[in-house]
Amino acid sequence: MTDILREVIEERKAQDIKWGEQNYSCLDEALLKRDGGCTPQRMCEEYEIPSEDRGRFLCENSFENGVGTYAHIALEEFSEVVSEFDPVKRRKELIQLTAVCVAWVEKIDRDLKRNN
Repeated sequence: MTDILREVIEERKAQDIKWGEQNYSCLDEALLKRDGGCTPQRMCEEYEIPSEDRGRFLCENSFENGVGTYAHIALEEFSEVVSEFDPVKRRKELIQLTAVCVAWVEKIDRDLKRNN
């Protein structure tokens, strides 16, 4: 895991060198600030991803049927990130998504090691 995190750090450094510090909005500000607010469902629609509930259903259903993948888990986590409007809670969701992605890379590395 340490090697993977080191690679992530190196990639972040490369991004900063290439693009400089980036300060994009976390979510679509126009939707967040519109009259009447924005629902998590609508925010997910903006990014063409399943809602948090749909993402959870797809993930749980795939595993119940024996076909669950890291892609299912990551998509569920990402939908939770996009559905969360509180920045502290969104940060927690992003950490969970990042951890899933690290686990996914670990799985790829194990498969590569086995196949070599």
